[in-house]
Amino acid sequence: MGNIKLVRIDSRLIHGQVITKWIPITGSKTVIIIDDELYKDDFMGQIYASAAPKGVKCSILSVNEAIKRLQEDRLSEGNTMILFQDIENCYQAFKKGFTFNDLQLGELPKKGERINVFKAISFDLSEALKLKEISDSGVDVVLQPVPELSKTKLEKVLKQFKL
Repeated sequence: MGNIKLVRIDSRLIHGQVITKWIPITGSKTVIIIDDELYKDDFMGQIYASAAPKGVKCSILSVNEAIKRLQEDRLSEGNTMILFQDIENCYQAFKKGFTFNDLQLGELPKKGERINVFKAISFDLSEALKLKEISDSGVDVVLQPVPELSKTKLEKVLKQFKL
């Protein structure tokens, strides 16, 4: 079984900050994107997979496939970064048994009912409740769009939702 170095929610998935900062910081040789919609879209999946730097393997899995591989102890080998495009896919994986100790929130753009809570991170009440549930289970949930910014604890921004 691989060593999961970072679990991150970032709407951009594999992008400049992930490639130039987070992958080197974590020493990840594998990036696994867990996203039900992207898993069904071969064309976009190939685009994201090809964005991974040379020497870094990228896989795109559905939530169910990720859970199955985790249970069979064959999710990955070596240092691994897990990326979710949105809170919903992360929450579904969590509810189905995907365990992790830490969760980092990157860019989540403002749209619909979402309110900006920190830098380029926005979520709505429903998403806030899901993140709170994950946090209440013992997962350390932090907001950190870029490595140069200090981590901000989820509890601090949940006050905006009166949670």
